[in-house]
Amino acid sequence: MSNISIGIRIPANLYQQLESYIAKTHLTKTEVILNALAQYLDVSEEISLSQRVAALEAQMIELKSLVKNTSSTNISAI
Repeated sequence: MSNISIGIRIPANLYQQLESYIAKTHLTKTEVILNALAQYLDVSEEISLSQRVAALEAQMIELKSLVKNTSSTNISAI
C-alpha cells in the first residue's frame, strides 16, 4: 500500500499539545497522528506492529509521568 500525503490545519493550542506529547514520547508527528486516527477509526490492527509498540511505549511514558506528578502532589500535601 502506498502512502498518501495530506495537509491539515489545527488550532494552535492543539498543536502545542501535540508538540509537548512528541517531546515526552520521542515519536514523530506522523506516528502520533496515525496512531490517534487509527484508534479513533477503530482500525488499530491495520497499523504495523512496530508503530503499535511505539504507541504503547509512549503511553507508558505518559502514565509514568502522571503517576510521578500525582505522587509528588500527594506527598507535598502531607
